[in-house]
Amino acid sequence: MVWNEIEKSMEEKPSSRSLSVRFISRPMSIAAGLLLLIGIGTFIRFYQVTIQTPAGEHQLAEMPDGSTINLNAESTLKYHPYWWKFNRELHFEGEAFFEVQKGGKFSVISKNGTTQVLGTSFNIFSRNDNYKVTCLTGSVQVISKTKNNALLQPNSKAEIQPDGTIEIQHNIEPFPEISWKKNIFMFTAVPAYEVFHEIERQFGVKVTTNMNSHALYTGNFSRDLDVEEILGYVCPALGLDYNRKTATEFVIVPRRE
Repeated sequence: MVWNEIEKSMEEKPSSRSLSVRFISRPMSIAAGLLLLIGIGTFIRFYQVTIQTPAGEHQLAEMPDGSTINLNAESTLKYHPYWWKFNRELHFEGEAFFEVQKGGKFSVISKNGTTQVLGTSFNIFSRNDNYKVTCLTGSVQVISKTKNNALLQPNSKAEIQPDGTIEIQHNIEPFPEISWKKNIFMFTAVPAYEVFHEIERQFGVKVTTNMNSHALYTGNFSRDLDVEEILGYVCPALGLDYNRKTATEFVIVPRRE
């Protein structure tokens, strides 16, 4: 009796509705699962965090592995936090001091060069066409866009030249390169327009000048001072003066005798 009922039910043709649901739902669920996995994978791989430090501010950023990056004013870094354990790579422009935890290769990619390390501390200056790296601990590899490379040891500095070659200085005093962390800015025979740009960055002001771009400045200033005090030090050394246009705008003019 029971077997007869079972055979009868097996011989009955399933309704079209039932067949349709069984045939379509499984492939669709598999496809949906695959799309979900692809979406999650894409998110993990390409989700990006951007940190921008505005003029007049410094900022400390911590990476997923505990490495820290102290950013100077007007600096930007970009990285993929969920992909970090697979690839410690970030893009950076501006100036920052890096303290890297030991681990796999750590790469900092900038417009004019790339710096690679395993675990060390170093400073990068990457603004406009200037790219300088100062190594404080461990070792640092600097690579130019023309694939020239240099290996830096502690207390050495590399600067990428316009043709892609790398100039290295050994046994330097590193403090002038990282003095900005202490809010001190030191310059030795630096083009004066770079000094005024630094004043703009550190104080969030606008400094307009048509001065000779070949003029060089040697000196230092502290960010703890008022911007007008600093202009009062810098301008006379260059034979210049300044006029205050607004609360945040200054115009550099030739100094009257």
